[in-house]
Amino acid sequence: MASLSEELAYWRKDWILLGEFFDREEIDIIVHRLREFQPETVFCCSMESRFARSGGLAAVNSNSPAFLNNAPGLEAFLLTPFHSNIIDAAKVSATGRSVSVHWQGRAVTVEIFEYKAQVQSASGQLDVTEYYLKADGFWNAKNPINDPYVHAQDPFENGNLLRRDSLFFCKVVPHVARELGKTRNVVFHLHEWQTALVSLTAKEAMLSGVMESCGTVQTMHNPFDSGIGMGDLADLASNEPVLRRIWGRASHGGNYGDMTAYAVGLGLVDAPIAVVSRHFADQFRTDILHTQYYAPHLQQHFSRGLVGINNGPFVPFAKEFPRLEEHAPSEVKEIKEQQRARLLEILDSYYPDSRFGNLTYEKSSIRKLPPHVPILVMTGRLDPCQRGYDVFLKVLEGFGRDEVKVVLGPMAVNRSDLDYFYEVSAKCDGNLTVFPIRMEQGFRELQCGSTFSVWPSIYEPFGGAIEYMANGTPVIVRESGGLVNQVEPGVSGFTYLEPMTHYNIDDLRWFFSAKDVVQSRRFNPWYQDMAATLKGVLDQAIRMFQEEPDSYYQMILNGFKKAKDFSWEKNTEEYQEIYSMIGRL
Repeated sequence: MASLSEELAYWRKDWILLGEFFDREEIDIIVHRLREFQPETVFCCSMESRFARSGGLAAVNSNSPAFLNNAPGLEAFLLTPFHSNIIDAAKVSATGRSVSVHWQGRAVTVEIFEYKAQVQSASGQLDVTEYYLKADGFWNAKNPINDPYVHAQDPFENGNLLRRDSLFFCKVVPHVARELGKTRNVVFHLHEWQTALVSLTAKEAMLSGVMESCGTVQTMHNPFDSGIGMGDLADLASNEPVLRRIWGRASHGGNYGDMTAYAVGLGLVDAPIAVVSRHFADQFRTDILHTQYYAPHLQQHFSRGLVGINNGPFVPFAKEFPRLEEHAPSEVKEIKEQQRARLLEILDSYYPDSRFGNLTYEKSSIRKLPPHVPILVMTGRLDPCQRGYDVFLKVLEGFGRDEVKVVLGPMAVNRSDLDYFYEVSAKCDGNLTVFPIRMEQGFRELQCGSTFSVWPSIYEPFGGAIEYMANGTPVIVRESGGLVNQVEPGVSGFTYLEPMTHYNIDDLRWFFSAKDVVQSRRFNPWYQDMAATLKGVLDQAIRMFQEEPDSYYQMILNGFKKAKDFSWEKNTEEYQEIYSMIGRL
């Protein structure tokens, strides 16, 4: 695999799309402003934060800005919305600062709040300031799991509200940077499509005098995108020549090709596009899931330069294993048995209202579970197009009573999304329990005390396998995205991949079209292959746990060692290389 420096050398700026938005004189001004660019200030821009979580991006934003802020020659901040129905106002402090932004014919006031965060690193405590932006009528997502992307149950309505909130955020960002006194050598580090169009508003800000010099870097955590229209671009435009050009093209039937946030935003960024793992960068350009289904419209941007930068760990190493890979296998066995006993106590006593499905042993208390019966766990956001919960559920139907015990933690927005979980929990009575919530108790014990964590992901840009490895639990992963980077097959965990016989665009489309009734996928050949292959690797892993305990405990030790390969310090160093590309014109 090529080094990061070698991959960066292939990057080429997209002058074509830049010329669609700006004339020759404007481009000359932008080039002049960036020619001597030296990154000094980084604003990490995201819709997620430590107080408003959906997936792994919140964990990134709870760590990465602090490490960037500690890098020599850099200061870094998080810029993120104050989601009024999710974030407790007492968590943040008023700065007394605000900006007024023109939006759809009216002036909107945006207040700036702050939170002084502290992050632990190997060298000590790191400090960083997070800025939360509040505006009446915006960023009002409300749902049972406090997901900042979910405004309404109707997908069309939700898409419109999310797009509006995202575009408004993109317009606000340069003005907030100016209000905070940062106008020169500023990097806007953009996360996901919701912030991608800062690559447009930042250039406008240089032309209008709001910013002196600023560049944009984009990190993609998922392939999801959003369509936009001419009206959306006009809402973003503050610079009169740009606004006239947008409407002039619209009135003459012109367009900008595939009108999506990424299709426009990625064409205007000032450095190579980044994704959150080395292997996902390869899959984005070669896997038909992305080249033909999710992101065919973005392949032209990827061809100019796409790099993978692995995330750091989302959690610290478990204090229960103070010596990590230096423990003897016998010590690991003793610790795991203690954590398993603690987990069984919690599973026998912690019954929030939303929990369903019984865990028993011989129709009695789960606390009596003998040591040879494995406990399997799968947690995280419920996304039927990504996580593979339904594949795992299908496999669980094939286990007999008391062969395995399974704990699932799908974060579900709607109760109807759990229909298949209810069905299988009834079929597998005694073997399966479901926590469709953020567990207030027992999550750490789940990570430390389980036998295996299962990741049957359809795709996984980075994934949290190392979160379990760092807690002393081996993982079983489908060979997808960042999971490939995290797990060494047969050494630090188990990996699998179904035969490619039915891995074709027609079966993929069939699979994704059934996302609302996942039970109907059982007739899909690709789904059947995934389930059969997962069952085979589960049998293999369970056999090792039961018959080769020394190999199992050695796998835990290897997992600690592998997890150490991932660090926010390394992540920071590689992003600094990308930031240095902004002045390369």
